[in-house]
Amino acid sequence: MLGREKISSVFHQTMFTENYQVSFTRSNKTIKLAVTAQDVAHAQAQALDITRSLEADKFELGYGACESNHLSDLYRKLAYNDFNHEHCYEWESSLTNGVPSVYGLGKRYYVRPLILGYLDIQKDQIVKNTCGNNKCINPYHNHYLHFKNSKLGGGDLQIALAFRSQGVSVSQIAKVLKVHRSTIYRALKNERLLIGDKGHRQGDP
Repeated sequence: MLGREKISSVFHQTMFTENYQVSFTRSNKTIKLAVTAQDVAHAQAQALDITRSLEADKFELGYGACESNHLSDLYRKLAYNDFNHEHCYEWESSLTNGVPSVYGLGKRYYVRPLILGYLDIQKDQIVKNTCGNNKCINPYHNHYLHFKNSKLGGGDLQIALAFRSQGVSVSQIAKVLKVHRSTIYRALKNERLLIGDKGHRQGDP
């Protein structure tokens, strides 16, 4: 029987989740990560996002728990948007030249570009930390592009776009970014968004 645990986040009510283990392969190198999800479809959606982030060739999904690590913890927080605008989330693993990094699948990854890949934000953008904490990898504390909007910084807008495309409600996004929902609506007005599967990071309408 699958183990279950409670997870609470900024964008989700308390829910029960199931434990999965996912093996990712790239150039004959394999890494296994723990994933928690509401159901198999939710786990597969997360695995696809992680595959894109790691630029892996394929993944294999299995039932049951496996040992968590810093990377699986990061992807869990991204899957449930377990971040807020105020607090830093410090990377507790390795640093390369003072920049959060992790080693896996035979290569070194820098953590902030991994986050861009997971959120399906173009990786060729310059990622700058805005809170002054070099260890912080909170997506809300990253600046990706410059926009003229005085209420939303570039990082805010990119995060809003990414999470809205996954079905997170405008009200929830506005609450976290501490702006009126009309600000979010205006920012998203001219954007074409692909709303994700309702089982993957759901949001109220």
